[in-house]
Amino acid sequence: MPDYTSLFEIFGVYARAFTQFKNLALRNLTFSAGGETFRSLDKLREEFVNVLNDAPLERDRLDGVALLGEAARVVRGWESQLETSLDAFVREGVADELNVSRASREAVLGALQRAMQADAQSIAKNTIMLGAVAAASTNVGNARCYASKQTIGPVENVIDDERAHSQSIAIECVRDTAHHRATLGAEEFRITPEFGAAVPAYVIPVTYGDTPDARNVIRDGAFDLYAGGAFTHWGVVAGGSVFSRDTGTKLFGTGSLKVTGNGATAGDLQQHLASREPAMASGRFWALGAWVYVSALSAGTVTIDLLVDGSPSGLTLTIDGSTATGQWIHLGGFEYLPRSTYPNKVKARIQCSASFNGAVFVDGVSLALASEVPHAGVRVALFQGANAPQALPIADRFTLDTSSDDAGAFQCLFRDRLGVALPSSASPSIADSLAE
Repeated sequence: MPDYTSLFEIFGVYARAFTQFKNLALRNLTFSAGGETFRSLDKLREEFVNVLNDAPLERDRLDGVALLGEAARVVRGWESQLETSLDAFVREGVADELNVSRASREAVLGALQRAMQADAQSIAKNTIMLGAVAAASTNVGNARCYASKQTIGPVENVIDDERAHSQSIAIECVRDTAHHRATLGAEEFRITPEFGAAVPAYVIPVTYGDTPDARNVIRDGAFDLYAGGAFTHWGVVAGGSVFSRDTGTKLFGTGSLKVTGNGATAGDLQQHLASREPAMASGRFWALGAWVYVSALSAGTVTIDLLVDGSPSGLTLTIDGSTATGQWIHLGGFEYLPRSTYPNKVKARIQCSASFNGAVFVDGVSLALASEVPHAGVRVALFQGANAPQALPIADRFTLDTSSDDAGAFQCLFRDRLGVALPSSASPSIADSLAE
């Protein structure tokens, strides 16, 4: 077993040093101990500004403020040098302890995550919260945006992503069909967190007929192809009488799927995803979404989910008595496809329970990889709506907030300086006191 105590004693010194630099350069602090008073560089700048305002001669001494600002920038330079030292410790000292010498920093950190999980070692936990996605009131399009704070742990367990900061994240359209000739239904957005680089994201387009899409693995999610009482790309497994195509109530293309229940017949409609090119990626988060219209529903449910190796997925989009009626609404969410999953064993499924009594229309069924923003601790999906988003003159925009209580000193070190989160617990085996 690695000597975790020795490793984290060294990590703890790095954590204390980074905290010291932050307190000295960036925070407005004053405190007294041992008969002395400590003031941070920012606090000293504030005190200069507060007193140098009575006469021109005093205001000339604002050069002292500039000097303190330069001192703070020098401290931030020390931070950069210390990060280089921390990187070397990971690639050399930690790598040797884990018997992965000469591996990349990312590989060493992955080995540390797995070793800690196997040895039941943990650090103090950061509690993560994710706010609701808010669409700007100025949006002209009705694309739907979803976000998730989930990630995968060392043993492929779904957990909250403790790489998240307390911050606001903007998701803004930057290329549209009207102004930039972007493909309709694949407009480009930019996801911009407060911490770290911006990343691109694209609307997940609805598919029509036989035309495949490189991002959306669902074929004919608009239910355009229908002949002889059957859909071309969707096969009936049970209760074929409940499924039909409707050309009146639709959102995309020339029709939609109509599910008509009589309170006695269960229905099961599936699409096999084995022939997709490229093959579906396993070990990734996928976004599943669909537009639904409830004309009437007095009992039972209609559900949309995945079959993964014959088992229902954890995500189920459910239409029931609580779903709004008389309007098109979008349902969506995220599903992790395990690394052990063979892409030829994944199916999309639309079902109604035997007790379902009513009429529900389904359109625009889509399944695509989520956009990853790992340094922000979130995954994002944008689904096509009937009205396209625009980048000009006022960009369509969504915002969401994440928050972290920053309760773990070690977890904050690994998040902020190394871009990873280690196995954590409310009762950690490695004390945060080593880093405080």
